[in-house]
Amino acid sequence: MEHRWLSWLRRRWLLLLALTGCITLGVFRLDEIRQVMATLLHGQLQWVLVAVALQVVCFVLYALLYHLSFATVEVESRWRDLVPVLFASICLKTMVPSGGVSGVALFVDDAAKRGQSSARAAQGALLVLAADLVTMTPILLYGLLYLSAQRALQFYQIIAVALFIAFAVGMGALLLLGLWQPCLLRSALRAAQQAANRVAAWLRRPPFLPGDWARHNADEFAGAAAGIAAHPQRLGPALALALLIHVIDVIGLYAVFLAYRQPVALGAVAVGFGMDVVFSVITFIPHGLGVAEGVITVALTSLGIPAATALVVALVARGLNIWLPFMLGLVSLHQVRSFGAARRAEQ
Repeated sequence: MEHRWLSWLRRRWLLLLALTGCITLGVFRLDEIRQVMATLLHGQLQWVLVAVALQVVCFVLYALLYHLSFATVEVESRWRDLVPVLFASICLKTMVPSGGVSGVALFVDDAAKRGQSSARAAQGALLVLAADLVTMTPILLYGLLYLSAQRALQFYQIIAVALFIAFAVGMGALLLLGLWQPCLLRSALRAAQQAANRVAAWLRRPPFLPGDWARHNADEFAGAAAGIAAHPQRLGPALALALLIHVIDVIGLYAVFLAYRQPVALGAVAVGFGMDVVFSVITFIPHGLGVAEGVITVALTSLGIPAATALVVALVARGLNIWLPFMLGLVSLHQVRSFGAARRAEQ
């Protein structure tokens, strides 16, 4: 009996660690979760359900986006098997600030445990991140233009969106550089690595980046770019799907406004979506928790939306974007191969 228990513990220790981290975060954020749930109950039920349904559709389509991107780099997958991995990755991103990168490791490890190339899986996950960021940009720019037209545009909003777009453009530029000039890309990343580690030495800290960081990342960007070049016909559907996901997300946010009887222009919805996205990515706090809600509220209030309603919309929208998938991820962890699901299935 003791041997069986120890065997189970060896297989599932990572699951226990992840569950502990998620539950701890949930406890620390329990008041926020309760506030979101209480706020949801005060909205018009039909529109709340529409918003929830649209958010779930977005998650399913994200799994399909991973499936398409994996196919671009010749990694076999089934989109329905990627759904629990997606929810589990959202749990990780909620705990670790990384601009969306922290969940990539879970997809890579899951692919490796399915007998696929981990290097190609990393390239496919990189394509998802790039497509996600690039297709958000038009909506963000539209939101800025609307703020400007309403004479509500603030300098910090310009800077934040500029940083986000620079991040997105940088991802695309690295892919192109990996395709056309891989040696130059490796040199550029090596220079960045050396600069980062010089700062670490100046601060008397261990090196920020390991010795093989430049080579490893250059190979991933080059591999992802080569996958696109080999199957260019597969890139269009992936980009179109990424854009569709964001459009559905915006429609879901509009449903949240309707749930609280707040008439709103499309531009204001784009502003709320944009501030949510930008301050979830560029902040050092995981998912921008506690920051994005305030920024969204201030932006909506500047457009003439009552402060109380703006705060309610911000809380509910963030609850659907973060806490809904977080809870789904919590119950999905045991289905992910990285946490022992494959081993259990084989027994």
